[in-house]
Amino acid sequence: MPAMRHLSYEMRLTGRLTPVSAGVLRRAETELPDGARLESELLFADESTFREHGTVTFGPGSHLHFQTLGMGQLTPSVDPDVRLGTVTWELDGGRGRFEHASGRITSNFMVRAQGEVEDAHIGFVFLCDRAEEEEHTQ
Repeated sequence: MPAMRHLSYEMRLTGRLTPVSAGVLRRAETELPDGARLESELLFADESTFREHGTVTFGPGSHLHFQTLGMGQLTPSVDPDVRLGTVTWELDGGRGRFEHASGRITSNFMVRAQGEVEDAHIGFVFLCDRAEEEEHTQ
């Protein structure tokens, strides 16, 4: 079995939630100052619960793919113009250094009435050691 190493994952992003169709929202966010980009689609089961799938891009050819573990929540807050969201994503590989990545990321986000999003991620990403991975495939 290839050796695994893990990365601690923390970042803050800003962006927008935009409607695609009834019960479907698209999320697009960018990390400042480094420019990582999140793009995803939220599929709502009711007014507050959703499933989500998408990609976090860290640069050309370096992507993480994810999907919701369980259900996410997007609920009202004490501020009538703000909704609070939380979701845990299961990582499903990616491209580049994330090709066989696994792990979990939690997104804790806030959505303003006009669709602006502030988002904080924290998680662990497990990666195969490339040299050992190549030995196992030969």
